[in-house]
Amino acid sequence: MLKYLILSFLLLGILSCSNQPALISNSERLADIQHMLEVQKQLTARASLDVWEIFKQPLTDNERQAMEFLYAYMPLSDLADYPADFFLANVRKSLQARDEMAWGKDIPEDVFLHFVLPVRINNENLDSFRIVMYDEIKARVEGMDIEQAALEVNHWCHEKVVYRGTDERTSAPLSTIRKAFGRCGEESTFTVSALRAAGIPARQVYTPRWAHSDDNHAWVEVWVNGVWKFMGACEPDARLNMGWFTEPARRTLLVHTRAYGKYFGDEDVVVNEDRFSELNLTSNYAPVKRIIVEVKDAHGQPVTDAKVEFQLYNYAEYYPIATQYTNIAGQASISMGLGEIVVWASRDEQFAFQKISISDTDTVKLTLERPVLNGQSFEFDFVPPHLVKDTLTITQAEKELNERRLTVEDSIRSCYTATFKDETWSRQLAVELGLPEEDVVRAIQLSYGNWPELETYFRENASEKHVVALLKGISEKDFSDTKASILASHLKNTEDTGRYPDDIFLKYVLAPRVRNEMLLDWRPAMQHAFAELKNQIESDPQVLTNWMKENIHLDEIANKHSRAPLSPAAVYKLRVADTPSRNIFFVSVCRALGIASRLNPATLEPEFYADGEWFRAAFSESIQAQPEIGKLVLKNGTNTIEPQYYIHFTIGKLIEGNYRTLEYDFAAKISDFEVPLTLETGDYCLVTGNRLEDGTVLSSTEFFTVHAEQTHALTVTLRQSANVPEPIAKLNFSGLRILQNGATVTLEQLVDGKSLVLALLDPDKEPSKHILNDLADYVSHFETWSGQFLFVAAADRQQLGAVLDSYRLPANQLRGFDPDDNLLHELMNLFGEEVKNKLPLVLLTDSDGNVYLFSSGYKIGIGEQLLKIIPVMGKGSTGSCSKS
Repeated sequence: MLKYLILSFLLLGILSCSNQPALISNSERLADIQHMLEVQKQLTARASLDVWEIFKQPLTDNERQAMEFLYAYMPLSDLADYPADFFLANVRKSLQARDEMAWGKDIPEDVFLHFVLPVRINNENLDSFRIVMYDEIKARVEGMDIEQAALEVNHWCHEKVVYRGTDERTSAPLSTIRKAFGRCGEESTFTVSALRAAGIPARQVYTPRWAHSDDNHAWVEVWVNGVWKFMGACEPDARLNMGWFTEPARRTLLVHTRAYGKYFGDEDVVVNEDRFSELNLTSNYAPVKRIIVEVKDAHGQPVTDAKVEFQLYNYAEYYPIATQYTNIAGQASISMGLGEIVVWASRDEQFAFQKISISDTDTVKLTLERPVLNGQSFEFDFVPPHLVKDTLTITQAEKELNERRLTVEDSIRSCYTATFKDETWSRQLAVELGLPEEDVVRAIQLSYGNWPELETYFRENASEKHVVALLKGISEKDFSDTKASILASHLKNTEDTGRYPDDIFLKYVLAPRVRNEMLLDWRPAMQHAFAELKNQIESDPQVLTNWMKENIHLDEIANKHSRAPLSPAAVYKLRVADTPSRNIFFVSVCRALGIASRLNPATLEPEFYADGEWFRAAFSESIQAQPEIGKLVLKNGTNTIEPQYYIHFTIGKLIEGNYRTLEYDFAAKISDFEVPLTLETGDYCLVTGNRLEDGTVLSSTEFFTVHAEQTHALTVTLRQSANVPEPIAKLNFSGLRILQNGATVTLEQLVDGKSLVLALLDPDKEPSKHILNDLADYVSHFETWSGQFLFVAAADRQQLGAVLDSYRLPANQLRGFDPDDNLLHELMNLFGEEVKNKLPLVLLTDSDGNVYLFSSGYKIGIGEQLLKIIPVMGKGSTGSCSKS
């Protein structure tokens, strides 16, 4: 390290002689940059890429320092998949923003480096957003101070993008604009990118899992004159430090963000890696307490480097929201919100665990062992932190002005989305090209603003046998951001030799998608790279596995910041990969050579198909191509609803001292699973959970062992609450009016002697869309119920119908508006003044108006809660839609 310190002082001396102030003046940081550049150069020593050529070009002092900062801490995915000119162009635009924006000179060195300069926000595919959009954003914030500009950029973002749930792959910012929507992780990635383009320090803030509800959330923090303030991404409010998630965030156990590079600041660091740091921001949002975990061995000695996971029940698993490693004293510590978790410690296949309440715990003492848990079970209740109400208020004038702006922004976005091609146009295209109409319609509709690429693909490849079949092997999101040339390359560079049955060929040879990677054109490159080994690999795919073991260095650390898989071409050229990228590489090479391959749907291990069976790629001596297997039969216990995977139960396999959830399909019912399931031999656990209306979870864990050539039967029974729901309020149906089809009607007329689910929505806001999305999985069951749904919005929310039409909702529904807030005021009288700012409001009533469920604001799982309560409502319930 001494030589790097000396070098850093020399650099400081050189820079001090120039006219421009040094971008980086911290000598400790300069030394670490030089150290990490050497690490990166050693890591890429075998690469066939010109990773470091950019530094031989003429660069200004600040450009060089900025590029060195980026490359010193750059994850593998970015080193390998993006040219240096791309990062240099972004560096120049960042420095331009610092010079041209009024606040640029006031941003401290460390804040600029961590939260303005980096292009990467999350695990998104990187693009040229900052370069393309700089002038437009700059003009939008002209003459404003930094706080006004931050609010204005968020309004600009809302013009472009609105919330809609999507899959786990994070779209690039320009792709998000192209389709005009994204999930919260994409909205926040997009908004942070826009703020950084304006030279405003910004970071994506994230709670890995909620304590009171399933799911997670991401939002944005902006640096304003030395203070970090939050905002909802693409959800502009009248001021900063406002958002629908304010109250939920006060119940969270962990809120964190990632800082690119080595962090020398004063914020609490929960993870400190060489290339990035994870900052613990929980105390900014919720009451916290620091707990200490002490880990010892069987002899009472401290265990160093034991892995300690802080696990929170969510989506039917104990999810590690934070992971730390013990120090030389056998201790790890963390500051968390005041909820209930499982602390799990492990090392060398030994482990120990304990369920704790953070508010009642100072120190957790665990002794590692190899316990025999087969046949044992545990029951845990998880109670979320109490709700703390938001006290921030704004004037009615501020609120109305902001609402008017949102309406205008919705119309601007709607004008753009109106350019997307409709069903009629899509059918005409299909008829013109002689292609199946339904397939073409689906592809064009899912492409949104990317429809010209899909049109080009169809027009240029209509005569190809598998032109439509190829599209069945990509995700819905792929339609919106994949170029026609990439799809065409996969189509034309895949030969159907008749070696496999059609279903195997289409799903595991032709399909371009392997897991969650960005679709790229990798077939020709892989075919060229392995041309000499092709025949050998076709005869025995283990030849490819052996080549990879000899030529691809496995590094699980260097790509942790991005978590974005390296492309197959990048793995081949860089000769370094993490496990997910290596596995995708194996499958991609196999498919390029015409060999059926996949990632195992439960374990994500790479496999190849031969002689009617799937064989595992053996990358180590401990991995068998055909491991010993046993059978598992899942049975539905005495449940009021049929349990669903990740909603009510999961299965985990013991791997190196931790149970890791098998990745079966989300929401798969027990009856959807194969009978019996085929599992590798080993130790497993079944986790079940029943989340009650107040967020409390009744959980159980049952441990079992799968033996070779034996069948294990497992009954999935959800724990039930002993409480029978009682009415909590009563609606006066005759005194409540809504506007329906231009006429005023009472709820008494609409109910007509039926039970009712009433939802008062703000249709463009994320919490309301979560409610609508939650109902989709249960539509067939709600449609057998004799009750009905009533969806209502304020009179100025005329987009209600269009929003409802975009979701799969029960047919037994009515719609209307609450023009004079008659309904809202009645609910405020019943449930408190504050509910006016907590839409959506969802109520379940019997035919007499007795309210058995009331939910306000953000909530995941409302459909399931309704299914639980409807069958056990009082006499007023006119039917049952119990899920079976």
